[in-house]
Amino acid sequence: MIAFEFKPEKFASAVAYLVSLRPGLTKKQLCKLLYLADKEHLLKFGRTITGDRYFALEQGPIPTKGLDAMNLKGDRRNIEALLKFGRLSGWVFCLSQDPDLKPLSRSDIGVLDQISDQFGEFPAWQLEKLTHEEPAYKKAKPNGPMSFELFFEGHAESELLKTILLEGDDIDQSRPEVAYR
Repeated sequence: MIAFEFKPEKFASAVAYLVSLRPGLTKKQLCKLLYLADKEHLLKFGRTITGDRYFALEQGPIPTKGLDAMNLKGDRRNIEALLKFGRLSGWVFCLSQDPDLKPLSRSDIGVLDQISDQFGEFPAWQLEKLTHEEPAYKKAKPNGPMSFELFFEGHAESELLKTILLEGDDIDQSRPEVAYR
């Protein structure tokens, strides 16, 4: 099973960066844009940006720990990382300071730019409709976790990355000191 460790600073920086590019983004838009960015980064580079786990809720894929932080719930460290940059005002995320790009790699920023350019102007309903067509969403149980393995479905060019990640998972289980997630 492919899994990643949630990185609160990267999540918060990604949210702040997207909002700096597209002021007025709503919570739903952010959740969908982050899903698309995490998927794209996984397909290109073998890891997600945020490390969050996605669940298939009625309105589409949502980053579980990230959504909790936006809603001021869950782990206090995750909430504090996000509050450093801003908070929700109603449905819209409002920045209180410019994003800190230090936690983000060049590839993270490149993919966030790409997703913002490609989908950033989409209204929430259109992003919801788009992400409902994702195989990982369609095959997940309602309100259940989405499988990172299914993010690769329909992307034959990324099959080698998927194989490497799955083989790496076997290494991690047999030698915990090699864990690199």
